[in-house]
Amino acid sequence: MRFFANVTLLVATLLAVPVMSFAQVSSEYDRDHFGGWVDTDRDCLNTRHELLALLSTGPVMMSENGCGVMRGRWLDPYTDAIFTDSSDLDIDHLVPLHWAWMHGAWAWSDTVRSDFANDPRNLFAVDDGTNREKGAKGPLEWLPPSVDFACQYASRFWRVVLIYGLVVEEPEAKAMQQQRAVVCEDG
Repeated sequence: MRFFANVTLLVATLLAVPVMSFAQVSSEYDRDHFGGWVDTDRDCLNTRHELLALLSTGPVMMSENGCGVMRGRWLDPYTDAIFTDSSDLDIDHLVPLHWAWMHGAWAWSDTVRSDFANDPRNLFAVDDGTNREKGAKGPLEWLPPSVDFACQYASRFWRVVLIYGLVVEEPEAKAMQQQRAVVCEDG
């Protein structure tokens, strides 16, 4: 299952892609720059709970006040595991906020950063432990344990990078393209 993680590191090494260390990250990064979950339609469900309700493959049980999804049935694409308790899930930013900051989000307005942080194209309901393992890593440092999802993950990551115009230096972009070719080989 971790085959692609090794391929990822190999591709980065072969292409001499500098992997940014967290010491190089702007000291100005703060998750709060992206705001929090928003409730754009003012129905008392913020982005997290809207997404949980949308992605559940079964009926959802709401909190007493109706503003939170407590139970449902979710398939975590990163692990292929099924979850029924929303407290076992994180809403992962496919392109992590910290990674985005290092690749140009620092120059965005607060509104664009909030839009990015709440964009369903950049969000998955996933196992909280797996999400924390991923942290702020990009696809050259981390791929999901589910080999079957690696192609979609790498492709969708790149799509979000393009949609938001994140800055990816040529060696890193080339490595990401080569990685997608490898993990999407059978697709």
